[in-house]
Amino acid sequence: MTSRPVLNIPRSTLDTAIEIAAVAGILLTIILLITKWDTLPDVIPIHFDISGKPDSTGSKLTILLFPAIGILIYAMLTVINRFPHTFNYPWPITEANAYRQYQMAVGLMRWLKLELVWQFAFIEWQIILAASGKALGLNVAFLSIILLVVFGTVGYYLWQAYQSR
Repeated sequence: MTSRPVLNIPRSTLDTAIEIAAVAGILLTIILLITKWDTLPDVIPIHFDISGKPDSTGSKLTILLFPAIGILIYAMLTVINRFPHTFNYPWPITEANAYRQYQMAVGLMRWLKLELVWQFAFIEWQIILAASGKALGLNVAFLSIILLVVFGTVGYYLWQAYQSR
């Protein structure tokens, strides 16, 4: 592996807003959990079929995974983002393109972090609604929207990275 420049990529105002929104998603999962815990039945839906209907149930303790996973994703991607020179890139990194490529890659990780944290918040909310009888299951459009958002984000990054190679 060729050595790549190690650069400090400063955080923009948009980057800060994305970080705040991601933390807000984590806080939402925690607040939902605290405020709805006593009203949840002991057995809740934990898996949904392709049409969004619950097809498996489990202990309400399972819902603790959503804030835990959100925090873990946030922490891991935050640490990883400090080392963009170690990322895999679709095009060679040179002295001339390193700053822009790193900047875009760090931005991609930030956007994905935001999207994933809010996905877990939404799933937790849907499970709470289904467990309390206020919804029949997971919103069917949810999977399509998630796929479009995540693949759209990655696709946009790849297009920008290609333009800046």
